[in-house]
Amino acid sequence: MTPLRFLTGLRHPLLIAALATFCSVGVIAQDGFAPSRTRRPIPAGPSLSETTALLESAVRNLYKVIEPANDEASPNELLAYADLRSLRLYVGALEVAGWSLEKVTVDYDRYSQSGLYRDRSRLTDRSALAAWERYQAAKETVRTLLQRVRSTAILCEHQISFCDPQVSHEWRNEVLPALRDCIAATDPIFAEEVAYQRYGVPGQSARVVPASGSNNASGDAVDVSRNPVYQPYDGQGRGQGRYVEVRAFSGPVRVKLVRFQSHERSFGVTDASVIRELTVDEVVEPGQPLFVPCNRGRMVDVSNLEVEWAPADRGGRRVMATIDLVENNDGDRN
Repeated sequence: MTPLRFLTGLRHPLLIAALATFCSVGVIAQDGFAPSRTRRPIPAGPSLSETTALLESAVRNLYKVIEPANDEASPNELLAYADLRSLRLYVGALEVAGWSLEKVTVDYDRYSQSGLYRDRSRLTDRSALAAWERYQAAKETVRTLLQRVRSTAILCEHQISFCDPQVSHEWRNEVLPALRDCIAATDPIFAEEVAYQRYGVPGQSARVVPASGSNNASGDAVDVSRNPVYQPYDGQGRGQGRYVEVRAFSGPVRVKLVRFQSHERSFGVTDASVIRELTVDEVVEPGQPLFVPCNRGRMVDVSNLEVEWAPADRGGRRVMATIDLVENNDGDRN
């Protein structure tokens, strides 16, 4: 008996409605709405070379609008015109660099997927090593040009704000969206490559930090009154993380300043260091840790971590606190 004859043979309307609902759910599940069905992969966005080509075209069209003619042009229009010409040159160079990076990435990905780059200190394959060096060189070129594109775009936007409203309108509607797409295309390229490593002395066991709601000071907590300027591990520590975390115990602590040495990486090695001082001026309550971004929340290789703090209360009560380097804050679980 066919399903149609079976349904027409039924007389109870509620039973017919239930079977119809069951059949419709089955059809929906076949179309991809079933919970157990694997989601289709999200299509990848445009490449860096494609986005830079669109950005270069938008910038070229814009500076043609304010190109100085025979009549007298205002100083701001001349500056905006010069900045836009510079922006177009940097965008054109970024387009070429992006195309080169996409080309060398093919060989790099092939060796990377085979596991040859897991321990580069023992890498003996000259072809794989050359592919890695070409990839790092092209990547650093893209990074430098992208920084110049962004800084030049800021100059352009400032000068365009004094120009004719039509120019500002075209900048917002044509150039800025293309610029955002260009920056977004570089996000997969500069994915974080530094693995999180808790701050401590290399070779020693990691320290234990209590949970956020704990008021019991750990063995690493120090007396804030006796240590107004404190360096964990006597300045011998090192680690990788995104945030400096300060926890208070038995009383509030005012964090004045956080200082550390940031080790910058280029071509896969540490080749430069910068001393960073972050003015905080925040009060940390017990059970409510404070998270200070190291470099706008990006992963940073840190050493010589130091903090300037003091008890927030003047009652003379002994206040304990800890400082550490962590990967995520309480509102960042990615």
